[in-house]
Amino acid sequence: MQTIKFSKWKACGAALLTFIALSWSLLSAGGAAAQTASWPNRPIKLIVPFATGVSPDIVARLVADKLGQALGQPVVVDNRPGAGGMIGTEAAAGAPADGYTFVYAVKSVMAIAPHVYPNAKYNALKDFRPISEVLIVPHILTAAPNAPFNNMKELVDYAKRNPGKIDFASIGVGSQPHVALEAWASKLGIKLNHIPYKSNPSPDVMSGVVSLYLEASPAATPSIRGGKIKALGISGAERVPSLPDLPTMTEFNKSLDPNGVIGSSWHAFFAPAGTPDAIVNRMNTEIVKIVKTPEMQERMRGMGLTPTGTSANALNEEVVSNFSYWGQLVKELNIKIE
Repeated sequence: MQTIKFSKWKACGAALLTFIALSWSLLSAGGAAAQTASWPNRPIKLIVPFATGVSPDIVARLVADKLGQALGQPVVVDNRPGAGGMIGTEAAAGAPADGYTFVYAVKSVMAIAPHVYPNAKYNALKDFRPISEVLIVPHILTAAPNAPFNNMKELVDYAKRNPGKIDFASIGVGSQPHVALEAWASKLGIKLNHIPYKSNPSPDVMSGVVSLYLEASPAATPSIRGGKIKALGISGAERVPSLPDLPTMTEFNKSLDPNGVIGSSWHAFFAPAGTPDAIVNRMNTEIVKIVKTPEMQERMRGMGLTPTGTSANALNEEVVSNFSYWGQLVKELNIKIE
């Protein structure tokens, strides 16, 4: 009899625990749903892992302003430069997945830098939820006004006569400008010296402190038009309307960048992993709307950019593909932290 009673109590206890667990699950789901339904009810932080004035910062602020209007809450840009974009991206990876912190990332921090920094504190494929790619951005190889070359042919000729005497700047080891120029130098058979910067290196290019910089077209174009720097070539297979007389890298050498994979980058919104589907979907909807507006299309194309506005799935596929491609390229070029 005691055994029978104990079994009954055991069965009842198990049923009670199951009921409590189910009730708690339903309450938690209801709380999460209610929290999502009221989102956003306070300002949103958008981490830009680069310095003010560079291409990602310029475009992020354009989109953030429109996004804040669409969501009814300010979207505040938080610049956190350093380590080729790694510092700000690490901060975003560790942020709460509550829909109040996002990161405006570029190809280099998601697909290149993780292969260069073995101790990276984020996993690009696991720690983020892709939201939408905003644009594709070509990069322009710029030179100091006093540089002894004015086009790609003169650059290569000079570099071969003076091996190791040309410095080039980047926004950090493992950044898009760094790896792209290393790849091009390798293809062209020339030797360049890399000078990584923690801030925008453009002023030092203008003053002649450093000779070369592969700069995103939005930031470079005004300085080129103003005669502050020289433009030697632009990434991708086609010239851009904003600088119609500037040849592409492939016009000089077909093997350099036929599809813009090496020299061009992309900008995109990401959320910390675990951010609710409803928030990610709302962000995607609003961002795509903004990118597709005639005003934003005109502004981006005027800066030499190609606006996109993709689905989250399309961005995810691109990140996975780029991660594999650039990992192999970084290995072949033996790019690493000294």
